[in-house]
Amino acid sequence: MLATLTHWNTVEVYDYGHTPDGTFYFVMEYLPGQDLQRMVDTHGPLPPGRVVDLLAQVCRGLREAHGVGLIHRDIKPANVMACQRGGLPDVAKLLDFGLVQSPEDAPDSDSKLTRDGMVMGTPAFLSPEQASARPTDARSDVYSLGCTAFFLLTGRAPFVGETMADVIAAHLLTPPPDPRAVRQDTPSDLAAVVLRCMAKAPADRFADVRELETALRSCGCAAGWTEELAADWWRTHSDPA
Repeated sequence: MLATLTHWNTVEVYDYGHTPDGTFYFVMEYLPGQDLQRMVDTHGPLPPGRVVDLLAQVCRGLREAHGVGLIHRDIKPANVMACQRGGLPDVAKLLDFGLVQSPEDAPDSDSKLTRDGMVMGTPAFLSPEQASARPTDARSDVYSLGCTAFFLLTGRAPFVGETMADVIAAHLLTPPPDPRAVRQDTPSDLAAVVLRCMAKAPADRFADVRELETALRSCGCAAGWTEELAADWWRTHSDPA
């Protein structure tokens, strides 16, 4: 089913199969650019308008995936590439559906990709449902997008701890931090969007990525990142490696 995804903001899968020794493989498009983890680690937190633009694009790609019942479950900065494609700068591409939940992975299905009680995902960005090994839906990806936005704005994950267990416990029990406490110039409307994404209860988050995209595009800073600014950034920082 992954190979049927065709949205511009999702990495394209050309082929898949098994090697002679039984190893499963994907053949995917080559994307010259930088993943967002590397971008922030190298160049620092992103302008709020750029965060809005990149994550709104990810929402568009997820709309197709969620529409056919695929939940990504590992959205994080390292799984989003920013690249130049089709003559456009700052095209976001969602990568790595290795932990995807498909319609066949329903609780009563015998074909689940993960076992009951197993925590799946990257601790810094996983939803409370994932942290407690409970059933997930599209709103789990919304939560992870909120954590990703927090990182892009501040340069740090919303919850940190000495151990993985500390981070998982924070996702379950600690109120989400306001990005303005780390980066004071974060626009209040964007901070509100991020905090709603990271609500503990799925019902308190955006209902789906379409609603989240609309909220992002409605932020006052959305017009602050233009195609011209993106092109200037890539002229200075382009790194196809």
